Parts: sequence; C-alpha cells; structure tokens
Amino acid sequence: MKTLGVLLCLVFLSAAVPVPAEPIPVPAESPAHVFYVSIARVKWNEEITRLDVSVRIFTDDLEEAIVADGGPRLRLWTDQAHADRDRHVSEYLASRLAFRVNGVDRQLTYAGMEDALDATACLVQITGVDRVESIEVENRILIEMFDTQANVMRFEIGGEKKYVNLSKKTVTGTVRFGS
Repeated sequence: MKTLGVLLCLVFLSAAVPVPAEPIPVPAESPAHVFYVSIARVKWNEEITRLDVSVRIFTDDLEEAIVADGGPRLRLWTDQAHADRDRHVSEYLASRLAFRVNGVDRQLTYAGMEDALDATACLVQITGVDRVESIEVENRILIEMFDTQANVMRFEIGGEKKYVNLSKKTVTGTVRFGS
C-alpha cells in the first residue's frame, strides 16, 4: 500500500511540474569551484624535533599552477599520472613556501603527497626543531593564479593553536608561542 501511495505522489508531482520545452542553457566554461584556498597545518613533533606541514590544495589548481610555471600536466590521481610528479610538486612548494623558525631560515624536506578528494595534501617537514618560540611563514601558493586566493595557516605547537590568514595583499605572517 505504501508503494502505491509513493507512486501516486510521483505521478501527481511529475504532472504538476512543467518540463521546459528547451533545455536550460549551461555556461560553456564554468569554474570548478568559486573560492580559492589552501589550508596548511603545521604541527610540532617535540619527540623527534620536527615540524610536520600538510598543505591541502585543490588538485586542479595545483596542476594549473605547475603548467603555468612551465611544467608538464601531471594528471594527479589518475592512471596517467606523470612519472616525475613528486619532483614537480616539490619544486612548486619550495618556490612558494618558506619558514623561519626562531629567527632562522629553515629548509623544507618534501615527504610526499596524498589524495584528499578534490584536493591534494602535500607533505613537507622541517627537521631539527628542538624548540619553537616563533614561526614566520611566507606562503605564495597560487597567489599569482587567483586574485582571491586565501592561504590559511594553522599552527599546533606545544598545545597552543594559532592561525594566520594570508592572501595576495599579505603573503607573510608570524606567530609566537609560549608567551
């Protein structure tokens, strides 16, 4: 009896909703998403004296940025992925992301990447960090690609959580801990 009621509702609803004579036009080139953001998580691993950095970037935007820099189309997360994709992602990150810890410029070590639905989680590390009093970050990821690009930085250091929001207007930020 429930099935019959559901079918009758569907019949009446379909009769009540007019069907357009012609298909509704769809813009030929619509953006994949309407906002442009990367989200970085910086976490201090005190036991092994290392900062672990995970930067989530929309995969299509990351690939377009690498192509705009003269690199190949990477086709990340497909069966046709570029064989040297890690090198290209690593070079892109190194050219757009910089850290100064306790007033000292620090080298990033690329640790890989992971598929994160529509995004790519790029993993980098900064080793030999035995204490963290301040972190200055410069983040230019996708800044040249999109005027509205936002780069959100989240820091977790010794139980403290702090955030820095960066954009085309402000590409550097500093956070202090333990005070």
